[in-house]
Amino acid sequence: MTHDGEPFVLYNVADGVGTITLNRPSQLNPISHGPNSMQRSIVDLLVQADADDTVGCIVITGAGRAFSSGGDVANGVPPETGLDWYWFLTEEDVDNERIRELRKPVIGAINGLCYGAAFMMAAHFDILIASSEARLGLIETRFGGTGAEALNYLVGPQWAKFMALSGELITAAKAKEIGLVLEVVPPTALAARAHDLARRIAAMPRDTMIMNRRMINTGMNLSGWKAQKEAGIAFNAATNSCFREHRAWNGDRFTDLQEQGWKHYKEVRDAPFKESWFDAEC
Repeated sequence: MTHDGEPFVLYNVADGVGTITLNRPSQLNPISHGPNSMQRSIVDLLVQADADDTVGCIVITGAGRAFSSGGDVANGVPPETGLDWYWFLTEEDVDNERIRELRKPVIGAINGLCYGAAFMMAAHFDILIASSEARLGLIETRFGGTGAEALNYLVGPQWAKFMALSGELITAAKAKEIGLVLEVVPPTALAARAHDLARRIAAMPRDTMIMNRRMINTGMNLSGWKAQKEAGIAFNAATNSCFREHRAWNGDRFTDLQEQGWKHYKEVRDAPFKESWFDAEC
């Protein structure tokens, strides 16, 4: 899929590493869903890399100053009913689970903003390495959305609740502190560090690496990973179907704010969150 003649997603292979780059930097790489979407392009390229015997590991990153700002809410038409939402979210989760079902490991090189749907997609990668300028979080909770179901297994219930209940977007340093990312590096070093790790993984005995990865993912499944996500889809569908009634901190309906323009909508939505709770003084 292309935008202004440029492909939404770039792909190249070098030194045993397949690199996928989200390529809508002027729009902060929003992830569209459905047929011919960025999400489907990402999955298709992952499957292609997985089938390529010259590829031993995959890196996913973003062009520009964002990994991805999340779902493409500016251009997409949201589902209406709870059932519509259920099937939409189920399809999204099927795509995300395909990442975990690959034979090859996936490293996320988080170069900047990583919010919402992109954050949930990244939760299915094997390892995350972040630029020191990266910010991660569930920005959709600020306007009545949900999506914390995968976080229990990555950061534990307390941090999952903090991120879901506060709308806080955390720094890369904080993400490393809580175990969400493996390492934080300067922006100029991110690509090199991610690819260095990917090459090391690609040099491992292939079958052993595949089985070790599958063993760990199977353990997550047995401990409730998939059941938690299936329950989360139902909760999310119920909440999202009530979006027309969700109100911002000032009492305005989010649907009314959207009609006043995307810029105004974001200004009102984010007004209470301009200062991080970690930086606030009592």
